[in-house]
Amino acid sequence: MALSAVELYERLKPQLGESETKALIEYVDEKIHGEVATKEDLLLQKAELKEDMALMKAELKEDMALMKAELKSDMALLRTEMKDELWKLRLMVVIVLVVVVVLNPKVLELVGRVLGMGR
Repeated sequence: MALSAVELYERLKPQLGESETKALIEYVDEKIHGEVATKEDLLLQKAELKEDMALMKAELKEDMALMKAELKSDMALLRTEMKDELWKLRLMVVIVLVVVVVLNPKVLELVGRVLGMGR
């Protein structure tokens, strides 16, 4: 059962006295009104949150765009490096094959037969 301010005043007045009861009720009333959020407070908080979220969204988009550009750059560099390494690998394979053919008389003879230059 909720008491109104008048009912509370009437109940406390005999124990505390008129001025003390009045002071207590005013103090409690100030505390309650001071700590309870009003509609305006909530609307202001909502607007601030929306503004903060919009700012964070913009920052996130900017960060993602930077990361995307950096990733594309890294991928292009990696592609170039891989092409260079592939070229080196192909050259090494050709050199190894040439060395095997030149240094191995049986392979040299086989290549000659295949090409029709055989003995």
